Amino acid sequence: MSRLPELHPRAKRAWFALIVVLGIEAFGGLALLVPVALDMLAASGEPLGPRLSIVLSFVIAWLWGCVTLVGALRAKASWVRGSALTIHVLMFAAGTGVLQMQLAGELVGWTLVALALAGFFAALLARPVVTDAPLEISD
Repeated sequence: MSRLPELHPRAKRAWFALIVVLGIEAFGGLALLVPVALDMLAASGEPLGPRLSIVLSFVIAWLWGCVTLVGALRAKASWVRGSALTIHVLMFAAGTGVLQMQLAGELVGWTLVALALAGFFAALLARPVVTDAPLEISD
């Protein structure tokens, strides 16, 4: 009978923090999905192609975050850490871009940067749960 290994208390707290950050991002993204889509599709001065690509990239990024959240809730596997690290590096870049170009206001930019830093360091500290039993080598 195989048992899952116990997580270190620091790793448990890191997984909890990562799940909270991913949950905030998932619900925040859902709340922004409709206004972003309506704003992009209602803008009549620009061609339709670039506006649709922005909406599509927003939807894909949101789905990626949701899949990572589900993976963190279910498996706590190494792919979840890698995905969360990538998401938060890109989110940090987006947040600094918002702040530098004054795209959406300082509150949005600093919120993105803070969530990116919290999620990045939580993902670094979260150790994946290995479900495979170690191989036994016999002489």
